[in-house]
Order: sequence, then structure tokens, then C-alpha cells
Amino acid sequence: MAVRLAIVAMALALAAGPASGQAAIPEDQELAVGRAVAAQLVAQYGLVVDPEWLAFLANLRDRLVPFSGRPSIPYQLALLEHPEPNAVSTPGWIFVTTGLVRLGLGVDAWAFVLGHEVAHTARRHVAQHVARYQVGQIASILAAILTGSRAAGDLVQVLLQISTLGFSRELELEADREALRMLVEAGFDPQAGPGTLSWFNEVTGRRRENTHWAGTHPGFADRVQAVRRAYEDLAGRGFPLRVRYFRHVHEVGPVRLRPLRLAEMRDSWQLLLAVENGTDRSLVLGTLEATLHSPDGPLAVRFLRSTLPGEVPPRGRAEGLLVFDRRTSSWPSALAMPVGSGPERMEVGLDLSSGGPFAPTPQPSPLPRPPALP
Repeated sequence: MAVRLAIVAMALALAAGPASGQAAIPEDQELAVGRAVAAQLVAQYGLVVDPEWLAFLANLRDRLVPFSGRPSIPYQLALLEHPEPNAVSTPGWIFVTTGLVRLGLGVDAWAFVLGHEVAHTARRHVAQHVARYQVGQIASILAAILTGSRAAGDLVQVLLQISTLGFSRELELEADREALRMLVEAGFDPQAGPGTLSWFNEVTGRRRENTHWAGTHPGFADRVQAVRRAYEDLAGRGFPLRVRYFRHVHEVGPVRLRPLRLAEMRDSWQLLLAVENGTDRSLVLGTLEATLHSPDGPLAVRFLRSTLPGEVPPRGRAEGLLVFDRRTSSWPSALAMPVGSGPERMEVGLDLSSGGPFAPTPQPSPLPRPPALP
């Protein structure tokens, strides 16, 4: 009974808002709490095994997590059998309902949804709620969870409600802002943030909904406005408006040029370019003569500056930024730049039309493939 009364008191404390500062519980205990909540979700609703959907969600997760600020912990994915459209996060796990899958979201919208759930764990929102409680009771409650005691069941139910129904107003808005930042840095369309929330407004019939739950949890209308303000704030703090990444390499004989990242800033285009010189002579780069092109021809932009060296040593490599004045919001389709060795110079054109979201380099499997069965 004492434990149950402590849990009720904790639930009331949790409703008051997030903890200040960093969470006080260690990461292993935070993940143990997450496993307990995840196990309860699975037991309550059941899982749907769909390899194609899980692979799709994992691909998006892997593009976002490097920009989460906390990429070293697990973000395991699972599909819950539930008709209500929802996504749920608990430390170590992200759950998506079949009701959300059936809504037919686009790729950028899915990226925003997953980014929001990643942000809850990356910012340790569940751990902050647990850390609100008194230190001695935290220890006993965590011990109950870690040992699988039945006394932990009420706490798990409280945290389950927080995860499924939503965190406090401040934490939900923080997760939206972090998801928006991840979208920008990973190369997805940042308009998917307010666009997805507005769309949820329509499909859920909450067009006029503002703050609800006694003022603690933001409605979709509030969140749309907050995300739009956050996007303007990001640009003002020097974050890109949009980003594209590239994987192709342009080869001119023994010279390899690879565009890595193109960022649209508030007042400039910034292209990160890598150049490998496979010759035995120094390679001269005409950075001052570099121009951007659109599908209709050269853009009316001027070259501003470069951190890319004007010369690459024999058998060497260089990497740096080419910065151009931004006078249009249309994506550049190509870069033209003179490249030469000695008196020989030629203008090289690099395709910039095939960029897309960040794609992590595939990692080799730690184990060899098993032999074929007879």
C-alpha cells in the first residue's frame, strides 16, 4: 500500500511539469524503465510483423539519429496493432500504430513523426519525469523495475500513460522543435513539420483545437504556430533553411570531385566539396570563377568566399566550402568550376540536381553470411 501511495503521489508530481536540468537517473536505469514500459505496450496491444514497413521506418530513423544529439543509444522500432493513429516513444523504443500507418503519410511527414519520438528520448523526457520524485523513492521504484517486482506495475502504468497520451506542454513543444531541427539537418523538407501537424488537425477533426488537458498539453493548432516560429528562429541562429546531401562522384580522368552537402542559408548557398587529385602534378581549382546553374542556365548569384584551397597537391585531397550569394530559393542544379593541372584547364560541371536526405554509409556486417542449407 505504501508503494501504491508513493506511485499516486508521483503521478501528481509528474503532471505538474518537467524536471529542471538534466535527469538524475543513469542511462542504464533509464533504458530499464523504457524496457518495462515497452513490454507493457506489447502485452497490451500486440505487435505486427511487417518487414517492409519496419525497414522503411528504420531507414528514416538511421538518417535522423546522427543529428539527435544522442546517437549512441538504441531506438528500436515496432508496429503496434491499434486503430488509433499514434506514435509512442519510451527510452530505447519507438512504437508506431497500424492506425497511423493506414493514414498514408508521405516520407517527409514520417520523418517529422519519427524525429519527434527520437527527440523525446534524446532529450530524456521520461527520465526527467522519473527524476522529479524524491531520491530515496526513485531508488526503491527503480529497484522494483530492475528486479521485475510487481510493485513496479503502477509506475509503469503511469509512464505508459505519459508516453501514449503525451508529455507536458513544454516537452511536447521541445520535441517538435528538435524534430524540425533534425529534419533540416538530415535534408528532409522542414515544411513537413507544420504541414504534418496541420494535416493531423484535419484528419482528427481538431481544426479549432488549441491547448487542452487543463492547459498542460498543446493542441495541434498551438503546435503548428510554435513549429513555424521555431523554423524562423533556426534560420536566425545560422541553421540552414534546407539541406541536400550527395553520394555521386564526378571523375575527370584521375581527378575526382564529389559534392557532399548543399545548404540553403538565409543569405547564401553553401556547397561542401571534396576533390581528390590522382595526378603527379598540383591541381589548380578555379574557385573564384565558380558559378551555380539552374535548369535554365547560370543563376544570378555571385561568388562570395571559399574555404576550399586553390591548389590540391599531387596525390592529395582537399575539402572545403564554396559560398555563393543567395538571390533565389530555387535549388541550383549544377556547379561549374575551372579545374586544371599546369597550363591545361577545363571547366568541370557537377550535377547538383540529384541530392536528397542524409544517407549513412552502409556498415559491413560483423559476421559472415551463413552457408546455404542443403
